[in-house]
Amino acid sequence: MTMQTVPSLAVPEAFSHWLESRGLIYQLLVDFLGRKPSLSLVAQWSRNRKMSVAAEMTEGGRELKRYLSQEPNKLPHICEIETQEYKRLMHEQTVSSFKLREAAILGRSEDFCNVLADVYTSAGIVFNKCNGEADDHIAIELEFMAVMHERMLYNSFSIRSAMDLLDIQVAFLEDHLLQWTPQFCEKLNAATNSTLYLGLSHMLAEFLPLDLQMLRSWRASLESSATAMV
Repeated sequence: MTMQTVPSLAVPEAFSHWLESRGLIYQLLVDFLGRKPSLSLVAQWSRNRKMSVAAEMTEGGRELKRYLSQEPNKLPHICEIETQEYKRLMHEQTVSSFKLREAAILGRSEDFCNVLADVYTSAGIVFNKCNGEADDHIAIELEFMAVMHERMLYNSFSIRSAMDLLDIQVAFLEDHLLQWTPQFCEKLNAATNSTLYLGLSHMLAEFLPLDLQMLRSWRASLESSATAMV
C-alpha cells in the first residue's frame, strides 16, 4: 500500500510502518473471517509481499506468514483443509460455545445491532453483505475499521478532519471490538487446531490493542502539530 496523505498530514517515521500495514491487516482478517478460504484467496495472500511486511507486526502475523508462504503446489491442500474447518466453525457451528457476533459474546439483545447500524450510518458507510451478515458480525466490524483507515489516508484534507476520523476509530475499538474480541479469540482458540484460524486469532488479539495505542499516539502527535500552527 502506498500512503497518499496530503502535505499537511506529514507522517512521522514512528507511525509510517504502522499506517502502511494496518489496512492490510484489517483486510486479511476480514477476508479469512468473513468467507471461506478459496484457492484464489489463499494464493493472493501467500504472494502478497506487503502482507509479509505487515505480518511482522505481530507473532500471530508471523505464524500466518510461515503457513501461507508455502510452495504453490501445496496451496490447494491448505485450501481444502481450511475450507472444511471454516464450514465447521463458521457455518455449521458444531462448537456451541463459539460465536461470531458481539451481541452473542456479550449477551446483548438482537436490538443491539441497531446501535452498530447507527454508527455505520453516521460515518456514511453502507456494507454490501453478500451473506446477510449482522451488523455486529466480526467481519463487518473489522471491515468498518478497514474502510475508516482508507478514508483517513485518502480523503483527509486537514489535520482536523484526520483527527475526527481517528476519534471514530478509537471510539469503535474501545466501545466495540475490544469489548468482545478477547473472548472471541479465547473461544476460537479452544474450538480449533487449525494453523490458519489460530494464527488469525493470535493476530487479532495482538493487533487490536496495538492499533488502539498507535491511533491514540498519532492523534496526540496531530493535536500537537495543530496547536503549534495556531
